[in-house]
This record gives sequence, structure tokens and C-alpha cells, in this order.
Amino acid sequence: MNNRKNFIRALLALFQAVIDAAVYRMSFSLVVLLWFAGKTPREFDFDVIAFFTWTMIAVFYFSSLYSFRTWILWDEIKAILKSSALILPVTVLYLYSQNFDLSRFVIASGTIIFVPLCIITRWLFRRILFALGILNTNIIIIGAGKTGEIFAEKIVSHPFTACKVVGFLDDDPHKQGKTIAGFPVLGRLEDFIDVYMTHDIDEAAVAISTATRSLLTHILDIVEFHVRQIHYIPDMYMLTTFSSSVRDVEGMPVIVASQGLLSPFNRAVKSVTEYIVALFAVVIFSPVMAVAAVKIKLDDGGKVFSPLERTGLNANTFSMYKFRTSRAGKKGLTRTGKLLRRFYIDELPQLFNVLKGEMSLVGPMPLIITDLRRAYGQETAEKICMVKPGITGFWQISNRKENDREIRAEMNLYYIRNWSLWLDAVILIRTFFAIFTHRR
Repeated sequence: MNNRKNFIRALLALFQAVIDAAVYRMSFSLVVLLWFAGKTPREFDFDVIAFFTWTMIAVFYFSSLYSFRTWILWDEIKAILKSSALILPVTVLYLYSQNFDLSRFVIASGTIIFVPLCIITRWLFRRILFALGILNTNIIIIGAGKTGEIFAEKIVSHPFTACKVVGFLDDDPHKQGKTIAGFPVLGRLEDFIDVYMTHDIDEAAVAISTATRSLLTHILDIVEFHVRQIHYIPDMYMLTTFSSSVRDVEGMPVIVASQGLLSPFNRAVKSVTEYIVALFAVVIFSPVMAVAAVKIKLDDGGKVFSPLERTGLNANTFSMYKFRTSRAGKKGLTRTGKLLRRFYIDELPQLFNVLKGEMSLVGPMPLIITDLRRAYGQETAEKICMVKPGITGFWQISNRKENDREIRAEMNLYYIRNWSLWLDAVILIRTFFAIFTHRR
């Protein structure tokens, strides 16, 4: 069965490469249409396009974009962006070495057109495969605790993964026969071989964050050589995080964890980047904010803004700006207030808090100090106050909205430890999607 699946994956990888090549060729055809009125210049002859295409396929191949390992769409987008950034200088150097007098701007334009088209076609291809039941990866989760439950929910919420959770294995007798996150507990660890044969398991995920070394060794002895990959999901408080890497030192694996927002340099990069983005956002949304301010004033003649006291960096207090949405001196929302809250327009004035250096675009949810301590506890609250609160954040755009103090604390600390510009970009994009689908 595994040989058959491997053969199918190889064929699908070849088909994906053909699709990528076609999209890449089409991108440069669009450049020819837009800049050369459809008349192909000598520099765009077949041999040049062939070199560009094979370069693209080679870079994608070495970036593992044909191994179908990517589980989340954002990871796929990141890999495509990094690969395309590498392809661009290679093609420019090739043209330069061949003395082709072709505008580098034209080459860059072709790459810029290619990136979104490639992302869209890959997403469509993966969704079609998922709908047809092709390329699905059957995964068994070892450990039916909270970590395993969250992991199963993550897989379900990302159909791009093409993963199918078969169920759980857990040695806890009280969990036998129960359903966790919609999936059954199929037995104990010793039942792995039977489950593996019955359900055609491809991969296994170890979701026992407190597992001892001897237990992990025992699990590996049972599972390895049967599945294609084994994933270990650590406790979110551990150093094994999103921005960590594993290095090999003479056969010894060493986990290297980055500092995230605990690094002064990273905080400076984040502040400068967000200041620039917020400045552009203020310019773009200024007409919307102007109309909102006028409408609020016309509704009942009350104040336009409703500042709220919040705790910021180093536990300092500041006034967080918001458009007033409630009636002046009365209960309930104004007519304008309902619309502002529905599309989160009432939060746009917080962009000025970002420009003042009091808030971030992305960060922990802004609260007052007493609520921070009550929500997270004294120790965690102090850690969260080491960074600025955000207009949006990791927890706000997650699918887990229950008021579980531990989960909210884990998500905020995870973000602080694992910060990157890419993570901020993903959260901002997901925020816009959530606003327009009313899921935030």
C-alpha cells in the first residue's frame, strides 16, 4: 500500500511541476502582452524561457515544494516567496552573462505576477486533491490529552494539510472508547500495529508533552519503520518553538531557540516596521475614519472617541483610542455604532496609538493591569507586559475563543517567543479574512 501511495505522490509531484511551469510561462506571456503589445522580443525566445522554467522547477524542488510536506497554506506561501526571491537574481545574472538587453524591471514583473498565480493554482490543486480523497495522509495521534486535542483541531481547521486524523492512542483506561475533538480513541499504544494495518496509517504524531525519555524511546520502538514520518509535539512552554532550529553536532541534535520579542533588536525592527505600516494605513483609511466621525456626531451629538484605559509596555498605563459606538448617556449602540463594530471600524483609531508607540499592530490583547493579572496570573502578566499590546493578535484570530486562562497565556507567550515579521504578516492577513467573514 505504501509503495502505491509513493508512486501516486510522485505522479502528483510531476503534475504539480507541469502546472507550475505553465503558470510561470503564462506570467511572462502577460509581461509580453503588457509591455511589448504581444510581440515577443528576442530575449524571450524559447531557450531563455526554458532556462527560466527549469530554474524555477529546480529551486522549487530543492525547497521541498514537490514533496507535499507543507501542512499549512501560510508555510506554502512562505516557501514560494523565498524560492521566487532566489529565482529572480539567478535569471537576472543569466541575462547579464548572455548580454541580453532586457529590462530587469520586466523580469521582476514576471516574477511578481507569477507568485500570486502560483499560490492560487497550488491552493486549488491541493483542495481538488483533498476533495477527491487523493494525497490524503492518514495520521494517528499518540496521546489523547489537551495537546493532542488541540493538534487534531488544528489539522481539521486547515484542509490544505490534506491530513486525515484517524484517531488517538492513549494508555489511560478512562479514555478508551471515548471521542476527542470528534475522533475516537482507538486503543492503547500496544494496539498500534493493529490500528496501523486496519487504517493504513501514514504518519504518527506524539502529543504527550510530559513524556519521559524512556516513554519516547518505547514509542519510537513501536512506531518507527512503519510510518513515513513521526512528529513530536512539545509543550508550548518549552524551548522547541516555531522559530527554533535543530542543528547536528557530530551526531548530537541540538535545539537552537531564538529570542523572539525578548530580543531588543527584534523589538526595534518590529516597531519601525509597524510605524511605517500604520502610517500608510492611516492615510488609506483616513476617508473611512472621517466619515465615521461625522456619522457618530450626527447620530446624537456626543463625543466621537471613547478612550479606554489600558496597560501597555512595562505595565505603563495609556489611553487606547476607539470610536464611540454606544449612545451618549444611554445604553445600547447607535445606528452607526452597530456598523462600526460589525466591521471593527471602531478600532481604527488605535492606529494612532501605534504611531505614538503605545501599541503594536500585532500583540497580546490590551487589558487593564487587574484584568491582566486575573486572566494570566501575576508571573505571566509580567512577561506579557514586556511587549506592547496589539490591535490584533495570535489568540484573537485563533479558532479557540473559550476563556481558558492557560490556553490564552500559552498563545501570548508563544507569540512573544516566536515573533517574526512573517508571523505578524500572517496574523494581519488572517485578521482581514476574519473581519470580512465575521469570524473574529
